[in-house]
Amino acid sequence: MMNVGLEKKDVYEDFDPHDTYFFKIGAHGLVCFHGRNYSIKQRLSAEQTSELVTDPSFYRISTNCYVNLPKIAEIRDNVVLFRDEVHGIKTIQVPRRNLEQIKRLLPVSGHRGTAGMDQVG
Repeated sequence: MMNVGLEKKDVYEDFDPHDTYFFKIGAHGLVCFHGRNYSIKQRLSAEQTSELVTDPSFYRISTNCYVNLPKIAEIRDNVVLFRDEVHGIKTIQVPRRNLEQIKRLLPVSGHRGTAGMDQVG
């Protein structure tokens, strides 16, 4: 009997930046990608980095940090949450000035917790 559906994807061999939650750009082309249960550092060329930061899936939240908009599960206060049923929740702080723009860029359906988050407590 074969269990084809139980194959595990090796994130290091089959790495795709669009599977990550966010990434940070460091010195000399070093980019650190943060995903469900991993952080992967890769050295990218200037062209690859430029292609990545201009991709509409990613939104710049600080000088060197970009979040993957389709992976955002919820926004609470100044925190963006990325949720995975197996690995739990990963979060990142986002400056308040960027939160409104992120909310506008997110599709209304499919992202829990974004409604009513405009109120400051």
